[in-house]
Amino acid sequence: MRAKKQITLATILLSSTMLIAACGNNDEPEENGPNGTAFEEEQDEAVDESLTSDNPESEFGFRFLNLHISTPDNEDAIIAEYYGNSSKTESVYKNMHAAADVEGDAAYTLLEQVFTDLQLTQDMSKEEVIRRVTMAFDAADYTNFNLEIEYEDGETKTYSDSKE
Repeated sequence: MRAKKQITLATILLSSTMLIAACGNNDEPEENGPNGTAFEEEQDEAVDESLTSDNPESEFGFRFLNLHISTPDNEDAIIAEYYGNSSKTESVYKNMHAAADVEGDAAYTLLEQVFTDLQLTQDMSKEEVIRRVTMAFDAADYTNFNLEIEYEDGETKTYSDSKE
């Protein structure tokens, strides 16, 4: 009986030692880069940050967006504020129909999905911009629509409509 305990303990000790050795910290760079070049994860993140911070253009076609939509059942049904790539933490998104009321990175994450599909350009008609935005935010039954947007070239436009 005692021999079985010793063998079991020795097996557990040996297994634990091998597991710890296998999970050890490997400080060597990984070989995941193109052409077998080595890079570390921290260096990769630094490259990504420099690409976005040095690029003044927005990935959505605009630098700033301030949207307020009222519907028959709610005066402030949808509010969306976006201040450009460098200020994701200042984004605001409130949508009473979708039960969303978030700020900062969480708001940016939700708005990013909508903005990617919008594809607004400054040469679009007022009607086209309003149609795209109300469809994207599921607010076709709006009573008041107010959108201020600054496009990539710095031109700011305001789009308003009322159905009251």
